[in-house]
Amino acid sequence: MIDDLDRRLVAELARDARLTSAELSRRLGVSDTTVRRRIRRLQRDGTITSTVVPDAAKLGYSLVALIALQVELGSIDEIAQSLVAYPNIRYVADCTGTHDMLIGAWFRSPHELSRFVKDHLARMPGIRRSETFLVLDVKKNETGWLQKLH
Repeated sequence: MIDDLDRRLVAELARDARLTSAELSRRLGVSDTTVRRRIRRLQRDGTITSTVVPDAAKLGYSLVALIALQVELGSIDEIAQSLVAYPNIRYVADCTGTHDMLIGAWFRSPHELSRFVKDHLARMPGIRRSETFLVLDVKKNETGWLQKLH
C-alpha cells in the first residue's frame, strides 16, 4: 500500500534520483533506515525503477520524431513487435483517437528519418497511414511518465 511518505519519497527521487538516503531522511523527517527500507520495497514491487537517461543529441541523434500510425487493427501486435526491434525507436504505444499507434524515435539526420519512413514503415503490411512530427524543443520531460499501464 502506497502512503503519503511513499509519495513524498518518490517525488524527491523523481527530482533527483542521486540523493543519498541520509539527505532523503533529512528532507522527509524520517530515519535513514526507513528511507532505505521504503526504497527497497518500492523497487521490489515495481513502483519505482532506476534507469539511465541518454541525451539523444550528445549521442549524435539530431532529430527526434513522433510518428502516429493508422493501422489495420488486426495487425497492431505484429507491427508493434517489428517496431520495437528497430534500434532508433525509443517508444511504441497503442492509442485511441485518429491514430492507432504512436512511435517516438531518434534519427541522426533527415535522410535517416526519410529512409526509415520509406524503407521500413511504407513496406510494413498493415500500416495504412503515417504522420510524422518533428520535435523542435522539449519544455518538460519527466522520465518514465509514459510507462506501460497494467
